Amino acid sequence: MIIPLAVFVSLALLLFFICLYRIEDKNHQRNLKSIPVRIMVNGSRGKSSVVRLIAAGLRAGGIKVIAKTTGTSTRLILANAEEVPVIRLGMPTIREQIKIIREAARKNPDVVVLECMTLRPDLQRLESRRIVEPTIVVITNVRADHLDVMGPTIRDVAKTFISVVPKKCVVFTAESRTFEVLTNNIHNKNVKIFASKAGDISDAIIKKFPYIEHKENVSLARDVCKYLGVDEQTTLNAMYTTTPDPGVSRIYTIDFNGKKITLINALAANDPESTYSIWQSVDKSYPEINLLINSRKDRIFRSLQFAKFIKNFSADHYIVTGSGAHVLARGLHTIIDKNRILNLGEKKPEQVFDEVSKYVANSSLVFSMGNAVGYGATLLAYFLEKGKCDVD
Repeated sequence: MIIPLAVFVSLALLLFFICLYRIEDKNHQRNLKSIPVRIMVNGSRGKSSVVRLIAAGLRAGGIKVIAKTTGTSTRLILANAEEVPVIRLGMPTIREQIKIIREAARKNPDVVVLECMTLRPDLQRLESRRIVEPTIVVITNVRADHLDVMGPTIRDVAKTFISVVPKKCVVFTAESRTFEVLTNNIHNKNVKIFASKAGDISDAIIKKFPYIEHKENVSLARDVCKYLGVDEQTTLNAMYTTTPDPGVSRIYTIDFNGKKITLINALAANDPESTYSIWQSVDKSYPEINLLINSRKDRIFRSLQFAKFIKNFSADHYIVTGSGAHVLARGLHTIIDKNRILNLGEKKPEQVFDEVSKYVANSSLVFSMGNAVGYGATLLAYFLEKGKCDVD
């Protein structure tokens, strides 16, 4: 029997790729075993910040650590704290973690700290159990975000985060509301869960950060570092001076065409609950408070979330920007007087800057929220450059 050439070539290619996969998998397993402690940081919000805080604390404790964030800007953080951009030739995939672990293994670290890259439950499971195989998993929190992928309820999100944890793993979480869901879904994994308490972090500690940091993030990082042998004060001192994620919430003073305005960047918080947490920590003793809500037409569900949640924010004016802003504005009209809403959707950053400078009062507060990716980041960058900002 003569095998057709096309079939022969197909079988040969299949055999080649099977051999290639086995070689890659064998090399990957060797790389994993060369790194004693592997930490994967998962959760709804704050992953990038927690990665950086953990890495800073461990580094200060004399532990050789390499970290990688996948937040606003993907970065590989080396043992000396130097940051290297992660270059991608196409769309990001979880195979990127294989490359990162290979590069890390060449440097012989004691610990790697990696931010979970994906949202889909099946891909999270593959990333966690087959690629990273963490010895420690950190679940920052569980928020009502990305419910279209991990939902439909917040309990389903919690189940996703805990279901992807490998056996015989240690878990740290600052999540309190769905903690019972997490503990009830470990089954026979022989997993230990430690609860970090944001209440253990004082206001005095938070005030030492040069940007807006969350108590739950600090508490988590402190507990992980303590578990790995670094004392609390050493960890905290390192956290205060570490480089934050580019999308971190900050307070700026900006010149809006002659008006001195305080601008708070909370765009990267994304979901209403995390944004509200930042809002609660903000000084509101301003003569006028303005909310700037940026929307994205490919995140209409999130815009509707903000429209419903906005009643929890007390402001004088509401400024709507970005694509699909008409949906957000329409939602706001149901609970807020339309005369207090300025719709600048679809307008260029320079137009928004000029309109906002005319609209807001001198010495007022502009609290920005909503979506950071794309137009949101562009708008903020223009504000900071045009307004010759100072960081408070």
